[in-house]
Formats: sequence, C-alpha cells, structure tokens
Amino acid sequence: MFEYRVTKYDPAVRLSGGTYNEWTSFSDVGATFDGTVLTRATYEKVETAYISVAMAFLREANVGSLAVRGLEYRKKGKRPYPEGACLTVMDVGTIMTEVLREEFWCRLEGDRGFIHFGWDYYMYIGVASACPEAQELAMKVGLFVEEMRSPYHADGE
Repeated sequence: MFEYRVTKYDPAVRLSGGTYNEWTSFSDVGATFDGTVLTRATYEKVETAYISVAMAFLREANVGSLAVRGLEYRKKGKRPYPEGACLTVMDVGTIMTEVLREEFWCRLEGDRGFIHFGWDYYMYIGVASACPEAQELAMKVGLFVEEMRSPYHADGE
C-alpha cells in the first residue's frame, strides 16, 4: 500500500517541533492568524482542495467504495452513517466535508484504499497503486504530499 500524508502545511516552513502557526480547523473561521482573518471562503477553498485531491487518489487507484470505521459521534440523535456503512466514492466527498468540519470522526477504509483524518487538519491517504496524477493535482491546488504511514490504522501499528 502506498501511504501519504496530505496537508495544507508546507514542510519547508515547519516550526521546531514539527508544528505550524496556522489555522487548524473549521472552528478557526473568524479567527486571526498572522494578521489575517480566516474567512469562510478561504476555509472552503482549502476544504475543496482536500476533497478534490482525495477523490483524485481514489479514482486513479480504482477505489470503488469505502466503509465507515471507528465512528465517533458525540451529538445525541440519529447518526448520519452507521458503523460499517459502505459508501460509494460519490458519497465520500460529503462525508469528508462533515469530518473536516468536525461534525463527527471516522476512518474511511476499503480493500484498495483508505482515507484517515487526524488532528490539526491532517489527512492520510492509502492506495494500492502509485497515483502520480493525484500528487500533481495536490501541488496545483496548494497541498503537500509526503510519504507517511497513517497513525490511525485500527491495528495501532
């Protein structure tokens, strides 16, 4: 499996300790970072880039569906997706929006690939084949792709 960390963070400007002085979640909309207010439009542009790149990896690797795993939903009431729900790739974009906006958390996993989300707007993608076109798209939309194993595998390894 080819595994990557995909982020909006430029590895060349990491602070000591591996951190960044940038916004890290949907809840930061309206806050100021380095003198600039994070607007909803700016946030949505980055969110759209994440979803587009993830979908490109899935398409290029011929991933047809992913299942909801490790669902964590803190609100009361009906859960949007049951644990184990099988989603077509078409449905993955919607669930990614909800996870990126911290409405709930889950891993999206299948035989040929996965998408995991971490703290501070980190996304991990695993696919069964190399995806140079998806990596090129990431660069074009301002995201950075680094080879890295997801720390969110269910096996904990």
